[in-house]
Amino acid sequence: MKNSAGEHNAVTDGVLADLFWKLRLRMESRNGVALDIHRLRKESQYRDDSLARATASGDPELAALADSIRQRLAQLRDPEGAATPSRPGGRRAGLAIAAGVIALAAAAGLYFLGGGNGEVSPAPVASTAPPAARAAPAAKPDAPPRTLFRIHGSNTLGEELAPALVKDYLASQGGEDIAVAATDVAREARIEARIGGEPVAVEIHAHGSSTAFVDLAAGSTDIGMSSRRIKAEEVDQLKAELGDLSQSGAEHVIALDGLAVIVHPALPVGELTVDTIARLFAGEITNWRELGGPDLAVELFARDGNSGTWDSFESLVLKPQGRELAPAARRFESSQELSDGVSATPGAIGFIGLPYVRQAKLLAVSGGEGTLPVFPNNFTVSTEDYALARRLYLYLPATSTNTEARAFIDFVRKAEGQDVVAEVGFISQTISATRPTLAADLPYDYLKLTENAQRLSVNFRFEPGSDRIDNKGQRDLDRLADFILANPGKRVMLLGFTDSVGNPEQNLKLSQARAELVGRELMKFGIFPYQVNGFGAAAAVASNDNVEGRNRNRRVEVWVI
Repeated sequence: MKNSAGEHNAVTDGVLADLFWKLRLRMESRNGVALDIHRLRKESQYRDDSLARATASGDPELAALADSIRQRLAQLRDPEGAATPSRPGGRRAGLAIAAGVIALAAAAGLYFLGGGNGEVSPAPVASTAPPAARAAPAAKPDAPPRTLFRIHGSNTLGEELAPALVKDYLASQGGEDIAVAATDVAREARIEARIGGEPVAVEIHAHGSSTAFVDLAAGSTDIGMSSRRIKAEEVDQLKAELGDLSQSGAEHVIALDGLAVIVHPALPVGELTVDTIARLFAGEITNWRELGGPDLAVELFARDGNSGTWDSFESLVLKPQGRELAPAARRFESSQELSDGVSATPGAIGFIGLPYVRQAKLLAVSGGEGTLPVFPNNFTVSTEDYALARRLYLYLPATSTNTEARAFIDFVRKAEGQDVVAEVGFISQTISATRPTLAADLPYDYLKLTENAQRLSVNFRFEPGSDRIDNKGQRDLDRLADFILANPGKRVMLLGFTDSVGNPEQNLKLSQARAELVGRELMKFGIFPYQVNGFGAAAAVASNDNVEGRNRNRRVEVWVI
């Protein structure tokens, strides 16, 4: 790569990052060519060759994208002649644009330059106006909407949940005339509104969880949405520039979801084990008669490789069983299209987020020997006792200075945002109490303690290999404290469990210690548990034969009486 300002900007510019992604998606769908985004950004020769191929493809849209990329590159090489500024919210705006923004902010008395490092910091001035309305520049009648923030990533979140959350957030900020503005690219949209008379917008791109972290790295999004947790290699790649995205200040669990296993409505199958599901999707079972069903070929439907739903299925089902997806499986970018395909295809089986079951038949899933088959529902997913329960995430770097993006995250985590989560069909993190049906073979002491109690829809789990309550659990402490304070007279019982690995006596002590750890955290809120007990490896909710299952079994249940 040439060591020039223009080439450097080609790596960091947010507009180019979006154009490159559009080029890749169009090229892959029309020509079957998978372009390398990293090389497009960093290797000028590879980029030139790819643009020439797009121009010569005979596809007018590909040719137009190639022209747009060339024009943007020309603007970056010659900033004086550039007519289009960097996208709003990008981490690296041009100096001339930054200077203009700082001048406007200084005139409004809202920002100052501090520390002698050229960074813009908030001035110590109190304001009660909503973030989206503060320091809003006067808008011309025909001015384009000001982008408040951008959300890129998971299709599972981006199809329905993210737009619904954004619309309610904008309404909470005084937004009017809120509407979805479609774009010419599938699974991309802008939510537009007027706040205080100013046109504003939020951009949503939903091309898969992996794209959340690619776009965060490129500076082309402010918030990444993912239906699986960030991978260790992604944390390492982004740490130098964005900080550790796996820490609680950057990682936000906003909802829970059951990874639903679905089949054609007429198929006479009601439940499967995780191992059987893995064998089906690996192509080892090719006819339903092998499982006592009809003489009907198995048809496999799976999400595409960018999807967090696929990553979750691979990590929860295939990898623990040492299997890979059969090449014959049909792959889908859209959750809805996959579900509709399963319900229309005899012999079909697929996996999907719980809100997208639609007309297909939902199966109960057993984690393995010694565990009961469980249907995903509000309670079994909330407690993460369902074998294929998963968490849905938003990632906002702790270093981000986008106040609107941070205000949106706060809105989503609170009651108003969690109400939207439930309305869309995902499982909110609002705590409720229920009386579950317990198996008769559970430990006598456990059954005796809980016979007149209700179980809360929250479990506390721990970071792998650690006694530290995980990020979700840290925030669940606040939710639990609010629930108890709103229900005076309720007495709390904390019941701890471990996996089955190791000495049973040591496991019993460890389960007691973890329950006591949660108890000490609650005491900080003035809540003193009525009962704290450990039960070791009893009452497994998942298989102890793999890492995911053992992590799920290491938990502290919360009961009230």
